[in-house]
Amino acid sequence: MFNTLKNNFNPLLLTLIFLSSLTALAQQSKEEARAQWVDSTYQSLTNAQKIGQLFVVMVQSKAPEKELKVFEEELKRHQPGGVIFSLGTPYKQAQLTNHYQSFSTVPLMISMDAEWGVAMRLDSVPKYPWNMTLGAIQDLSLLSTIGRHMGMQAKRLGVHMNFAPVVDVNINPNNPIIGNRSFGSDVRRVSARALALSQGMNAAGVFTCAKHFPGHGDTSVDSHKALPVLPFTRERLDSIELYPYKTPLLQGVQGVMVAHLDVPVLTGEPGLPVSLSHKVTTGLLQKELNFKGLVFTDALNMKGASDFSPDGDVSLKALLAGNDVLVIPNDLGLSIAHLSEALKKGVLTEARLAYSVKKILAAKYDLGLNQYSPVQLNGLTKDLNQPIYKQTIDKAYAQAATYVYQTDTAPIVLKPSDKVAFVAFGEASPAVFKEALQSFGAQAVAVSDLKNGVQALKTFDYVVVGHHRSMETAYKAHRFSPEEVALLKDINALSNTTILAVFTKPYAVLDIPFIKEIPLLFFGYQNAPQIQQYAAQVLYGKKVALGVLPVSLKGIKH
Repeated sequence: MFNTLKNNFNPLLLTLIFLSSLTALAQQSKEEARAQWVDSTYQSLTNAQKIGQLFVVMVQSKAPEKELKVFEEELKRHQPGGVIFSLGTPYKQAQLTNHYQSFSTVPLMISMDAEWGVAMRLDSVPKYPWNMTLGAIQDLSLLSTIGRHMGMQAKRLGVHMNFAPVVDVNINPNNPIIGNRSFGSDVRRVSARALALSQGMNAAGVFTCAKHFPGHGDTSVDSHKALPVLPFTRERLDSIELYPYKTPLLQGVQGVMVAHLDVPVLTGEPGLPVSLSHKVTTGLLQKELNFKGLVFTDALNMKGASDFSPDGDVSLKALLAGNDVLVIPNDLGLSIAHLSEALKKGVLTEARLAYSVKKILAAKYDLGLNQYSPVQLNGLTKDLNQPIYKQTIDKAYAQAATYVYQTDTAPIVLKPSDKVAFVAFGEASPAVFKEALQSFGAQAVAVSDLKNGVQALKTFDYVVVGHHRSMETAYKAHRFSPEEVALLKDINALSNTTILAVFTKPYAVLDIPFIKEIPLLFFGYQNAPQIQQYAAQVLYGKKVALGVLPVSLKGIKH
């Protein structure tokens, strides 16, 4: 019997068992080292320092030196756990990161709100397209590559956590705060794109945070200014707002940011922000949905939270609700003092404090902050502007290009022999689109030449109308003016064919009551030069439009 076993025992199996044992031991050793660092660090802190670890405070690297000095003194005095950088320059941000880390008892977790890359906050770096634009892309591997490049830039700057991706399902065209920040209105497409972007950032070594739980996509109020109300049933919330959090996305992010929203069916208390609701933040997110990562509040200085409760008290309520990280309080010192008093009185227990602080310390260990090294300043600008980043951005715009045919006939492809007129709407520059069309033989006609009627366009076979709105920020106006709608109606009434090219938020076409009558629609989503150039090539059949509309538009054939 023994000889039989000996003769038939597979050496390969032996090797696999041995390697598996080594892997298990290495993993056990890593977990033990992590736990040891977390526990020893926690025990070394005073109660005030432990409470400080809960907070993230914001600074702009472009702020005047006087303000930066005040911020530095606040860091030294209160020792928060993290800093979120806002507007400024890459080099200054890196300098400040190194400086702030140099005097921190526990290394700071550095974060940014960089939903479409660090260019959302910093100058001198390539600008990735907005999420609405990325939502039109069908190739998820490209979304992952974009996420990885965003992550590479963030990591090079010393950023550990990106408060992205936005997983709000934007089904409200009039949403004042989400809009271009969303991947679209389809729950599955939003979830898949958010996960791909997150996976890319994770591959670069940057943590991600899904937001804004339980969902900010169907609101008509900006929670920075007031408390939006979601008066929906649980069934409705499960099918739209909460849908992304029930997909693999939830296990593909290291954090979730809880919004300041009034959702009575979830809280059971009308008027109570979900960010301050134990029933939602702990019961729904952490227990029902089984999320084990860090739970962040949305900024506590936003009116959706700060109007509900005084400074200090709102931070305590947020912590007791189940949030781990308290982001941007109005008054850090007052908040720490309030939590310290609550700890003394037993309102805040040592166990509750330890639970969140140790989660934060464990995340810092996973980010390598137990062996912190400063950001290398040499070559920073060059590293942030690698040619591969621009190439990826160009590819993203190209793959987002969307051409919608609203006729049952074969798609129209313009020819250089066709007589084509170009008319530009909007305040932003149409220069690249105009020049590209002109290179094919098109002729530009100014809106001012049509003040007395559109007769000048009668001799053309096609009229291309470009709607160009500013992309300075994602919140800039996107709509057509009443005068432009009237002029477009007159143009479309001519016997020639109208092609409408929209270089802004796609919801702009909802201003056009006769949109069904316009046979050809091109969506570029932003007024970027790359998409303007690509649009002309699509219209003349030199390139293919692979994008799909990320949002549902009433009256449009998708």
